[in-house]
Amino acid sequence: MKEVATELGRTPAQIGFAWTLRNPAVTAPIIGARTPAQSKDNLGAMEVDFTAAQLARLDEAGTIEPGYPHAMLASDHIRKATAGDLKFETRH
Repeated sequence: MKEVATELGRTPAQIGFAWTLRNPAVTAPIIGARTPAQSKDNLGAMEVDFTAAQLARLDEAGTIEPGYPHAMLASDHIRKATAGDLKFETRH
């Protein structure tokens, strides 16, 4: 974020907030300002325009591996079991 902030002449807080606003899953962003100056700075995020390359870099930096239990729950075995596709064979 610092690199993109420097490129755009913005603060890292503005870049982080502007990037978050572009996420369609974010419906109600929360500004965590403690002072009027921080609030004013955060609102500057509304004026940030990213290039496609900058967005790609931010997306890459923000990518995390969810790990356990998400990876386990996404496995084929678990998805089949929870979706009712698990079949039991009877013994004779």
